[in-house]
Amino acid sequence: MSVAIPKRLAFSEAEYKERLSRVRTAMQAQKIDVLITHSPENIYYLSGYQTPGYFGYHALVVPQDAEPLLVMRRVEIGHFDWLCYLKEPVTYTDTDDPPAITARTVERLKLKRPSVGLERKCWFLTPAQHAKIAAGLPNAEIVDGDHLVERCRHVKSENEIKYMRDAARTSEKGVAAGIEAVRAGTSDNAVAAAVHQAMIAAGSEYVALGPFIATGLRTTIVHGIWSRNTINAGESVMLEVGGCVNRYHAALFRTISVGPPSEKLRYMAEVSDEANSAAIAALRPGVACGEVHEACQRVFRKSKLPDDVKALRATMRSGYSIGIAFAPGWGEWDTLAFGEGDRTVLEPGMTFHIPSAIREYGVHGAAYSETVLVTPKGHESLTQYPRRLFVK
Repeated sequence: MSVAIPKRLAFSEAEYKERLSRVRTAMQAQKIDVLITHSPENIYYLSGYQTPGYFGYHALVVPQDAEPLLVMRRVEIGHFDWLCYLKEPVTYTDTDDPPAITARTVERLKLKRPSVGLERKCWFLTPAQHAKIAAGLPNAEIVDGDHLVERCRHVKSENEIKYMRDAARTSEKGVAAGIEAVRAGTSDNAVAAAVHQAMIAAGSEYVALGPFIATGLRTTIVHGIWSRNTINAGESVMLEVGGCVNRYHAALFRTISVGPPSEKLRYMAEVSDEANSAAIAALRPGVACGEVHEACQRVFRKSKLPDDVKALRATMRSGYSIGIAFAPGWGEWDTLAFGEGDRTVLEPGMTFHIPSAIREYGVHGAAYSETVLVTPKGHESLTQYPRRLFVK
């Protein structure tokens, strides 16, 4: 006898359908009859389906005039029954050919010479799979579907923002535990264990990236991470933590000095704080992304940081959109970020992680960051942890 599994939807069916309507409007604007998305974030956004097993092939077929169809590995059916609002999936076994099944799923729609959008830049659609789908649709026109859904995800609903607030609380707990665990003579692994334990105990799910616990010279390396190193007096420690609730992330950076900070470290922390504050202060509806970037970069340019440190910062974005994420990254940086000359206009409901890390190779690293919401009248920091150079 089969057992009915109660649905555990992160959002109402009405919210999923409203998202689908916006995506279909975007499809119409690009003259796309059927969109096939392979991004786990986009599949989750449109259907509620998620699994850590997205290393296996998954695709969501989105027609203009019919229910979306999820092509998924049959052994993952429990996730579909539990988390997805759609009624019936299209499943495959481990001896099947999933891209060919995806093409046949589109063929079942019986459209005459449809325009089919495929995401060429998606990490989870290989060139071989793209070719197999195209070969299975000889009467279709294969067109560019890149970032169509991602652009619809940029403005968050109140429910999405609530999950990001909840995620921010777990990030703060992780940072607090990490700061408490830092001391000369202990290992960076001990700090990492404290961060993980506190963040997960506070309600975080498995995260898309990190957290990053960098100590000593590793603070001078982008994405430095723990690796069984002893923490020494006179070093800095950088914590970048991004908690996750219902796949929505909120991240923040904080810096610790092990013992009294050197003048160099203190100055680096001051500049990072000033640059971060300048970027956040610039956030409001109607402002272009490039203007936020310039507000941040202006602080770095006028500082007394070494020329090579300024040069590195000049090549980096000053922030990026954040929200739904699966490994390997927690940012929506490939579609919305603060970069030089970017004329994309900010809207209420957009959410950004704004890191202002400064690294002098072989010397010190220091950083502050916040996850920030654009509001109708300005901005709100979703992360609320104290901003200062912590001394242990």
